[in-house]
Amino acid sequence: MTQKAPHINQYHVIAAVVAAELNHTLSYCKQINLTASNAQATSARIGNAALGFKALTGFIDDLACYTMKAATDINALAHQASLLATKKTRTSAALKHFQLAQQKAKHAKYATTINAAVKTAQLNHIEQTQRFRHLITKMETQLVELKRNLRTANILASICRIEACRVDVTNQTIFNDVANRVDNLASLIRQRVDYAITLFNDSDDSAN
Repeated sequence: MTQKAPHINQYHVIAAVVAAELNHTLSYCKQINLTASNAQATSARIGNAALGFKALTGFIDDLACYTMKAATDINALAHQASLLATKKTRTSAALKHFQLAQQKAKHAKYATTINAAVKTAQLNHIEQTQRFRHLITKMETQLVELKRNLRTANILASICRIEACRVDVTNQTIFNDVANRVDNLASLIRQRVDYAITLFNDSDDSAN
């Protein structure tokens, strides 16, 4: 993140787009959960030959649950940022009106009575800007962390394919399908997360 104050309206839009992108990931996570559940049922049916694969399905389920929680948390931050951006826009408008009134009434007898209102609006404006910047930075950090953890999906898919070789040919197709599905769904989630990160990066570049 650049150290300059963020462009509130611009980030307001970005927060909304990020929320929309991550809503899609929730659907993908549910599909991964379902895939893991089906794989566990298949492993239980096969028995000892699929014990290694059965353990893997637990990790796949954990990854899906983590991703779902991360997406939900980032969505919550995006919602907070959106509300705060609206609030800050109103504060900015109020501050401009107060400052204009202060300027026009500077020679009036009771001109100083408006100073307290101007000071309060200024402090609110600064506080809201700082909170907004904190939310945006937190969203970026969590997106990058989510992307990093999604790499686990590739490892799990690779191990799934190895474990598929330990069962009879009839069931290898089922386990390989699980590996491919986890790979594909994780890839779709990464695309959404990458796009969200790009939005912030492009915004930072335009602010420099």
